[in-house]
This record gives sequence, structure tokens and C-alpha cells, in this order.
Amino acid sequence: MTQNQHLNYRPDIDGLRAVAILLVLIFHGFPRFIKGGFIGVDIFFVISGYLITSIILKSQAQGEFNLVDFYSRRIKRIFPALLVVLIFCLTFGWFSLLADEYQALGKHVAAGAVYISNLVLQSEAGYFDTDAEFKPLLHLWSLGIEEQFYLIFPLLLMLTARFKSNALIIITLSLLSSFTLNVLLIDQNPTGVFFFPQTRAWELLIGSFVAHINLYQRQRFDDLLAKLPFSKNHNAPNILAWLSLSLIVGAWIGLDNTKIIFPNGWALLPTLGAAGLILAGEQAWFNRKVLASKAAVWLGLISYPLYLWHWPLLALMRTIEMDKPKSYLRLFALFLSVLLAWLTYQLVEKKLRFWNHKGTTVGLLASLLFVGSVGYYIQQHAGYPERFNYAKNWKEGELGQAPWKAKWLRQKECTDKFGEYVFCLVQNIEKPMSVVLLGDSHANHFYPALLKNNYFKNDNILNLSGSGCSPFFDTLTDKCHESMHKALNFVLATESIHTVIVSNRDKLIIDGLNDAKLPHNKFKKLNVDKENTAFLFQQTMRETFQQLLAAHKRVIFITDIPELEFNPADCITRPWRISKNSVKTPCATPREQVEKNHQIYLDLVTPVLNEFPEIIIWDTVPAFCDADYCWAIKDQKMLYRDDNHLSETGAIYLGEYLNKKYPLLDHK
Repeated sequence: MTQNQHLNYRPDIDGLRAVAILLVLIFHGFPRFIKGGFIGVDIFFVISGYLITSIILKSQAQGEFNLVDFYSRRIKRIFPALLVVLIFCLTFGWFSLLADEYQALGKHVAAGAVYISNLVLQSEAGYFDTDAEFKPLLHLWSLGIEEQFYLIFPLLLMLTARFKSNALIIITLSLLSSFTLNVLLIDQNPTGVFFFPQTRAWELLIGSFVAHINLYQRQRFDDLLAKLPFSKNHNAPNILAWLSLSLIVGAWIGLDNTKIIFPNGWALLPTLGAAGLILAGEQAWFNRKVLASKAAVWLGLISYPLYLWHWPLLALMRTIEMDKPKSYLRLFALFLSVLLAWLTYQLVEKKLRFWNHKGTTVGLLASLLFVGSVGYYIQQHAGYPERFNYAKNWKEGELGQAPWKAKWLRQKECTDKFGEYVFCLVQNIEKPMSVVLLGDSHANHFYPALLKNNYFKNDNILNLSGSGCSPFFDTLTDKCHESMHKALNFVLATESIHTVIVSNRDKLIIDGLNDAKLPHNKFKKLNVDKENTAFLFQQTMRETFQQLLAAHKRVIFITDIPELEFNPADCITRPWRISKNSVKTPCATPREQVEKNHQIYLDLVTPVLNEFPEIIIWDTVPAFCDADYCWAIKDQKMLYRDDNHLSETGAIYLGEYLNKKYPLLDHK
């Protein structure tokens, strides 16, 4: 095959990088303004696949490809800027983040340093979840996918060359396989599909496909374009460029991450648009005049450090501020990220990328591993809470998920016996179980309260709860269906169990009933309206209670706690904040607002509970609320670890309240 010799530096591809980074900046800085800006990452994937594949194929054709040299170039290209940003995050975090926040940052620094951020993040939460805006290194998921791709793809092309196979066929089959996995798995595991390399590789492979076409089939491709009806007067490149641009603009304007599951078939719009612009070539007017312009090329050249800088600045600003930063602050953060990106490019990237000293690669690799190890030690040492005295009246380490997970997540002896429940805890694995707690994370945070409760001082309490799971036979989520059936059947079959405690988050149930976008909403498949969906949920409650009571089990229904609708960390004095307000006062949510939200759920469950007067109802709201407010701090105790979960202190406080509020139960 004859190579296309014009495959040298193309300024319009740097311009395409500029388009991608602008989309990402707009989306992250102003997410309510045209919500499809997340497609910028998909464009980056195509560009990366194109450039890397072009380098490998050209080197192979010249008999010069060397795997060690390839990885050495990659290290000098991507490590310097990443090192600078990671060091900045660790330094800034030391002086500004609370212990739990700094511990989480350390974990993500360690993951980012070895390019597994995507794998770590998929185990935590989705990209579009509400916690995402507080994770300074969330954006490194895309680098993880790219580097994992680069570990395998060059080896695949080497094997292809070794056995003299057709590289285009291998690329095409790999692309189709990855895309098929994406489409088949997106409904049942949207978070995994978003973060796993095997379900995102097809986007990079589109770039690889374009690289092979440009390198070996360029003339054939041009001849094919020339035969199309719209190709008169040699306008084919221009028409292809405009059509490709329309795909990108259409995706940017038309896609909304709050209404669709992404990526799926819709991801073809930006990826094919990027592929088309690359194939249109430098001769296309849009590529030549717009993408290859000096401004676009300049922005494209700093797009990598700009991508690295912009999100930590936005996320750290959001973390240390009590309220979402104003538009002018977010705009300032984006302008600052441009300045830092240019400085990083000029003073770091350009200096090290083309430095041919033999020790450069090893030094960069060692430096990144060292920074990653620092992050790991920060994680292992709980974020070093002794850095500063940021709280006087509450236990250190109470805020956030990390301290809770260390003690109240699961026990190995419990999961070994009962299965992989997200929350699996038991007082004594050797003794017969007598009380079982079922539900979601809002049931799980009651477990310490039950241990301190006088009602169960002679009992053996077992917690079999799941993330996002209702404590009923037919749950709203497919992922909970099997585990809750198993737990409930165990309760019914075990004679020693005399009491079942059920609870779940109000908001989770209401959102599950109302949100047709949720891929796991089992009622969605029945094509029923909101009213009938609520009826079906009530029926699952009714049938579960009927079976439990028929088996002579006592049922206790614990109402949900008040949700704060603010981060309790806002009530803690930080070393500094940009805004004038240093702490939230009062550290509370108006009771009227809490009861308004709570009543929606009560209207749903109360009719069913009224059918079973023997069910015992424990109301948690009075424990946290007075006539005016529901408090995050009470009696100088931090009761919440985030805006909707109790801390260990809060759970014990609730247990003491229940001891006083309700009479002792008779177990006979």
C-alpha cells in the first residue's frame, strides 16, 4: 500500500481540539447553558485515536516502530502537565480542605497517577451525579480510558503486522465490538459503560479508522466523494466539513445529559462529526479558515493542560464555598485556567517534551509515582485531620462518607454468610439472628442507633441493606430485586427473627416514581403513568407487609430523617473562603421546607400503613427539628455526615431519642 505523504502536522486538528475544549469549558462552567457540551470529550477521543494510530502505522510502514520509544514519547507528552496539576491540588488541599475531602482527594490523586481514575470513579458514582462537582480530579477518567487504550492498541497493531493481517479489518471489528457492548449494556449499567475502556474504545477506534483511510485509502476515499451527487465543482471536502460540523453543533444543542443516558447511539453524532472534519482535510474552507486560524491553533495547543486545569479550579472553588459560585467567579476560574494552561505549556510541556536526555522519561515516571504515593498516604491517614483545628465542638472525621465506610459499611464475615450486600453488618455472626434491618443507605445509617437502643439490648441485629434499595419484594430498581428477595425470604424462613425494621429514603422513592429517564425503573417498562406507578409501589409495600405479618414478624417502619439541602461542612469554619460568609448560620433547614418534601412520601405510604395498625411507626423528624428548624448540629454534636445521611454521632443521638420517645417493646 502507498502512504499518503501529506500526513504531517495539520493545524486544523489543533483547531478541532480548540472546539472540543471550548465545549467542555462551557459545559463545566455553565452547565445550564446548552447542556450538550460534554461531547467535547468524545471529540478528543476521536482526535487521540487518529493521531496515535497515524504515528504507529507510519512508523510500522517505515520499519521504525519501537514500543519503548512510543511509551517514552507518551510519558513526555502527558506526564509533565499532569504532575503540575496534581501537585497543585495536593498543596491547595492541604491548606483548604477538610479531612474527609482531603482524604478523597488523596485517593483520586493516587488513581490519577496510575491512570485508573475511570475505574475508581465508576465504583463511586456516575459522572453526572450531584457529588461530581465536588471531585477536583473527576475529569481524569478520560485520561484513564485513553492510557488503557494505549496499553493494548499498539500491541494489537504489532500483532497485526507480525501476522501480516489487514489492520483496517482488525480496527473495524474492534470498533464494532466495542460499540455493540456500549449499546447492549447501556441500559443495565450506564455508569460502567461510561467509565469502562472496553465500552468507550470505539470512539478512539473511529479515529484509528480515519487514520488508516487517510494513510492508505485517501485517493479511493476522494474518488468516492467525487462520485456523490453533491460533489460537483470539487466541493466535496467543503460539503463534508459542513455536514460534519452540523453533527457536532446538533449534538451540542440537542443532547441533554439530564434527559438521556450517555454514551449510546447518540455519541455517534460528535464522533462521526469529528471524523468527518478530519477526513475533509486542510483544503476544506472551514478547516482552512476557521480551524487552522491562529486563535484556534493557539487554543488547541494548550487544550491538554487547559483540560487538566479547568476542572480542579471549578471543583475546589465549589468545595470551599458555601453556595454555588456566582457566574463571574466561574468565569474567572476559566480565564485563570487558560492562563495557567499557557504557562504550563510554555514552561513545562515544551521544555520536557522535546528534551532528549535519557533520564527524562524515567524521572517523569518516578515523579508521578511519587506524587501518587503521597496521595495514597493521605488517603490512608484519613486526610490528616490534625492539619488545623477547623472544628471544636464535634468529633474529628465525622463529616463525609469515608469515616462511615471504615466502620459501618460491611463485615467480611457477614458478606461471606449472607452475600454481597452493600451494607452487611451483624452483632454476632455465631448467634441466631433476632432483628433484621432492611432498606437502603438511609436504613443503614440507623444501624448504630439500633445498637444503642434499649429495645434490642438482648437481641442480635443483622443489617442487610443495599444502596438505593427499597425494603420490599418488588423494588424500583432491578439491581435490588434479587438481593431484597433473598433477604426477605431469609427473614420469613428464620424462626429466630422476631422483628423486621424497614426504612428508605423519601426522595429516592419519589424520584424513582417520577423520573422516566432512570434506566433501572422497572415500572417504566410497564408503560404506566405516574398515578399507576405509585399504585404499583403501594402494592409492593402491601404484599411485603402481609407476608411478614402472616409469618408473625413484628414490623417497625422508621420514617426518613430530614434532608438538609446544604452541606453540613458549610457550618464549619474553613481556613479561608472567597465569599464573605465564613460559616452557615443557622446550621439548619427550615422545618416548613422539610415537612413539605416529607409529606409527598407520607401521602404515598400512609394509606398502606393505615391498613396494618399492628405496624409500629417511629418518626425521626422530631429528633432533629424544633418548631422552626431541622438542625445539622444539636447539643454541640454534628449529627450529619452529608446533606442526607447521619454521622455516627447523629445515629447514636437518634438511638437515645428513640429510647425516651417510645416505650419498651415486649418481645414475647
